[in-house]
Amino acid sequence: MARAPVREQWLVFIDTNILLDFYRLGGNVAERQLQALEKHKGSLILTNQVWMEFLKNRQKVIMESIKAIKKPDKMSFPPIVANYQQSKMTQKHLDNSIKSHGKVKERIEAILRDPSHQDPVYRSLKRLFDDSGEFVIGRTHGERLKIRSLARKRFTLGYPPRKDSDTSIGDAVNWEWIIHCANQSDNNHHVLIVSRDNDYGVTLNDQGFINDWLKREFKDRVSRKRNIVLTKKLTDGLKKLDEIVTREDEEEEARVISTPGTSSMSALQQSMSKAEWDDLMDLLGFEDLGPKSN
Repeated sequence: MARAPVREQWLVFIDTNILLDFYRLGGNVAERQLQALEKHKGSLILTNQVWMEFLKNRQKVIMESIKAIKKPDKMSFPPIVANYQQSKMTQKHLDNSIKSHGKVKERIEAILRDPSHQDPVYRSLKRLFDDSGEFVIGRTHGERLKIRSLARKRFTLGYPPRKDSDTSIGDAVNWEWIIHCANQSDNNHHVLIVSRDNDYGVTLNDQGFINDWLKREFKDRVSRKRNIVLTKKLTDGLKKLDEIVTREDEEEEARVISTPGTSSMSALQQSMSKAEWDDLMDLLGFEDLGPKSN
């Protein structure tokens, strides 16, 4: 009787730019993917460096959402049609829109002011980075000084991952921790890096190619039998972790990737009831970004 093929096991490193997409994804996609990451937290390579960069840029990404919300203007009707039912209904909708706009501003201010209670994206990611798992390195981790020392050395030598304009060792810290985790894994895990920066390699026709030096270094320092792969899609990472990925997940991710800088209002949507969100979208004339489950 033939043996069943051994399932490949993977560790997944997710770069900051991918985590910030949770504020850009529409519908239930962000919520669903965050839940999947928490489910597979034992297979995630997490660094305090990425958490710092997320917190550093979180407010800026949320503010992009505010720019998309324009306060409705009041409308004046000529006296000859001012008493028509259609004119009165239009004015009523405009008045409601102005009130809803104020509620939106209050909600966003709450998300900025009190993320621990008002921002579901922040709460979920904080649980991941606060975890004391084997592949999570924080400010008090026993290996942090060793990792920083190795990172400084590779930064000084100009080794990737490193942008030409880099003045910090952040990317080098992440890479050294990736190498450490790969060596520490008991099950000879392969490694998947999810990033849309060019620090780790390039992407052509949706296929990632890890930087030549990094690939060689991984083989030398970890194992020639182990693989390290680059992708720009978080859905690829979830598939490696045997998570079910819906067509909605893939289509919404493709939309975000193809329109960089576009902010839907996922964090705002998740903090409102479905009725509030539907009314807001109808009144302000926004495209429906998908249902919200309560």
